[in-house]
This record gives sequence, C-alpha cells and structure tokens, in this order.
Amino acid sequence: MSVNEPISIEVRELTKQLIQQYIMNQYPWGLITRPLTPISQAVLLITYIITIAMLILSLLQIIVLTKYGIKSLGYLREVKSAVDQRNKALTSRLPFVTILIPIKGESTLTIERSLQNIARLSYPKDLFEVIYISDDPEYYVNSIINILNNLSHRLGINVKVIHRTDNSGYKGGALNYGLRYAKGDVIAIFDVDTITPSNYLLSAVNKLMMGYDAVTAVWRGYYTVDNAFSRLMKFMYDVYNEVFIRGRFLSNGFPAISGNNIVIWRKVLNAVNGFCRCTGEDLDLSIKLRAMGYRVGLIDEFVACEVPSTYPSLKKQFSRWLFNGIWNMKHNLRLLLTSGKVTTWEKIDGILWMLQFPSISFAALSMLITLVLSIIGVLIPPAPILFLELLNAIIVLSLFVVLLVLGKHVGYSIPNSVIQMTRSALLMIVMSFPMLVYSLESLVTDEWEWKSTPKGPINPRSTSLRDLVHELSLIPIIIITIVILILNNQIITIPYIISIIAILAYGLRFVIAYAR
Repeated sequence: MSVNEPISIEVRELTKQLIQQYIMNQYPWGLITRPLTPISQAVLLITYIITIAMLILSLLQIIVLTKYGIKSLGYLREVKSAVDQRNKALTSRLPFVTILIPIKGESTLTIERSLQNIARLSYPKDLFEVIYISDDPEYYVNSIINILNNLSHRLGINVKVIHRTDNSGYKGGALNYGLRYAKGDVIAIFDVDTITPSNYLLSAVNKLMMGYDAVTAVWRGYYTVDNAFSRLMKFMYDVYNEVFIRGRFLSNGFPAISGNNIVIWRKVLNAVNGFCRCTGEDLDLSIKLRAMGYRVGLIDEFVACEVPSTYPSLKKQFSRWLFNGIWNMKHNLRLLLTSGKVTTWEKIDGILWMLQFPSISFAALSMLITLVLSIIGVLIPPAPILFLELLNAIIVLSLFVVLLVLGKHVGYSIPNSVIQMTRSALLMIVMSFPMLVYSLESLVTDEWEWKSTPKGPINPRSTSLRDLVHELSLIPIIIITIVILILNNQIITIPYIISIIAILAYGLRFVIAYAR
C-alpha cells in the first residue's frame, strides 16, 4: 500500500461526509471559504431571502409558460378549416365599426400602408370608418390629411384625421379623444403598424355577437428593415407570443388584451369609463373588464406588427411594457384580487402577466448576488437554494423543448430556432441590467417618458455608449469585486466572476453587432 493511498481514502470519506451533511442542510449558510462576521451573516440573510423569492417566482413563471406552450402547440397541431363557418352567418346584421389609430411622429409612408391594409378588410366598407388621432404639429397633420383624403377616395373608405392639441394622457388620452368623434357601436383599436388579415374584423365582430364583450388576436412580427436583429425580433414575436397570448387564453388564464388590436362593444368601453390616461391602457382595460365580469376572447386569426430593428428601440419598448406592468400592479392589483368575477387562477396569472417584464431583471439580480456571495466567501449556497436553482434549470429545459417544437410549427427549422433562442437569451441577459434599474424607478414614480418604437423603413443608427450605459455599469463593479477577492486571497471564487465576465462580454458583443 502506498503512502498516498490512506490519504486518498481519507479525502474520499471526508468528501462523502461533507456531501451528506450538505444534503441534510447542516450548512445553513452554504459552503463558506472563510469565517462569517455578524455583518456578513446579516448580508447573507437578506441576500438569501431575495434569492429564494426570486427563484420561486421564476419557477412558477417557467412552469406556467411551459403549460401555455403545450396548450398552444396542441392548437397549432389541429387541422383547421380554411374558413371559420361562423363568419358567414351574421353578415346581414353587422354593426357599424369605428377603427381608432393613434399616431405621433409616424412617416406618411407608414400611415398610408396602414390605410391600404384596412382597405383590404372583407368587412363591408359602408359599415366602418377610420379615425387617425394625431399628436403631431399642425403643419404635419395637414400634410397627413391631404395624403389620406386622396388615398381614402381611391380606396372607397371613410377616413378622418383628428388633431389633438392637448397631448396629455399618453395613448389612453388620445384614444379617449378619438371616441368623441366615433360613430360605431363597435370600437376597434389598431396601432399604425398593425397588419390584419382580410377577415380579421369580420371574425372579431362575429365573436362579439356570439356573446363576447371584447376580443383580441395573437400578434406576430414583420420587419421593414432587414437585418439580423430584426430577424431575431421576428422569431421572438412569432414563437413567444404563441405562449404568452394564445397559450394563456387556451388555459383560461388572465385574458390580457393586446393594445395593437382590440375590438370591443362601445357600450362596454363606456361602462369601464374608457381608457386610462396612462401608457398601459390595454392592461388597465383588461383588468377592469374582467373585474366587472365581462368576457374577453381570442379570435383564431393573428395580426402582424413591426418589430424593432435596433437594440435601443427594443430597450425603449421593453421599458415601456415593464413600467405598464408595475403601474397596474400599484393601481389595479386590489381591484383584480377583490373582484368576485375573476377566478383564483386568473388572479394568480394576472400577477404573473404584470411581472413578466420586471422579471427580466432577475438575470442581472442573480449576477449581482453572485458577486456579493463571492466577496463573502460562499462557494456553494445552502441546499434549499441549490435545489431551487436545479429545479429552475430542469423546467427551463422543458420550456426550451416546447419552444423548439412551437418554432417548427410556425415556420422555423430546429437549427434556426436553437440559434435564435440562444441569441434571445443573451439579449435578455444584457437587457436585464437596464430592466433592473427601470423596475426600481417604476416602483417610486408614476411618470414615465413615453416614446413609441420607430416604425417604417428608417435607417437604424449604430449603438453608442450612451445607449449601453446601464449594461456597461457592471464592468467597474466586477473589477472592484476581483480586486477585493485578490486582496483577501479568495482566489477560489474568482472563476464565478470570470464566468459572468465571459457571458457579459459575449452578450455585449452580440448586442452591438445586432444593433447596427
């Protein structure tokens, strides 16, 4: 027997004993490389509470999304008839519809394109009108009026352009202003970039006449600027919205209406006092409709919306959606939870819907937590936290598989889906840092700078350091952390920091390359 063999046996026994003790949770602070001070214990306690709450919420969201993905997949696998027979039955008694489209700073080409799309609707042209509500300067509104007057005459549809001089109240304020001039018993809300199939309005109105009070449709993406970033965004819109929207409706979850396509009875809209004077008017409307017991449905059609073509544009869009969710949490959560008309599952799912964009910040938060744990000397967190982390990873893998299959059913190959999902994950990791900052800001303010995502064939500019100020802010924090670890001879935890640097470096390179 060699001299080293007893030592090897002893090491194996000690390792085995350590693992058993760890599994039995005999290391409540985790495996630590240095003695804990009272301050370190206090910091760890707060950090672990935040981590557990984050992991539980993340786990719940991933499980729900996986369920929704499976539901949507079941729908896409069904053999659908070419035309819904119900759309043929009610054409003799269709109501008059007013289509409202708020615009601000949009190119005339984009506005013309929206009207040309509306002209292709199969709904009788004498039974609908189109109202554009513009917050633009008067000289620009006049140019829009001249262009649309000529175009509407050729297309044979009734069009109005209304100039709103008081630009307060965000999109909701503009829509309420447009309602003053609307003649329809049914109100349809489109964004200027919304492209609908020809039978969209007929399908939506027939669904209303079957007993629903408001309806919407799944939306997918299209681009006018063809670059790699736009193609990635189109993939995310096409695949992920099948989960977030269709899967949610099919699972009787919270029926969130999409602001880019809403069709609702005017009397119902009046009953909920119209739109809120806020940026999140669609979510506010969804909560009020369900709290009052109104039925919200999803039609089988899907609409297309223009995707952002640059990273800064996407960040503005996501920050607006994040703020909308938190605003509604602060102002409408009580209404949702106390309503006897809303099911328990809808209440839970409504909270998850409002938190979906703030939850993007979890990636940044977990990286910051890793830095804190490394400084304190935590090599492996306590067993309950490690178990939650592993469980999250397993469910994420399940969701990944579901998304792959969904991608195939909406027209993407498996290799392409793998590439795009990897890129979207990197994108969300990088974006998680500004989302964390915006989440904290949204908790303390109700005022938010609302900026619409640029539409039409614009020339995207390159990303500047100003656009990435939040994303780059972690670099000095990482450098300081590494210096502290070296000064305290905590070399063993440095690999954690190096892994964060590698992910961020690749992600930032990816963002810059895909934002040009």
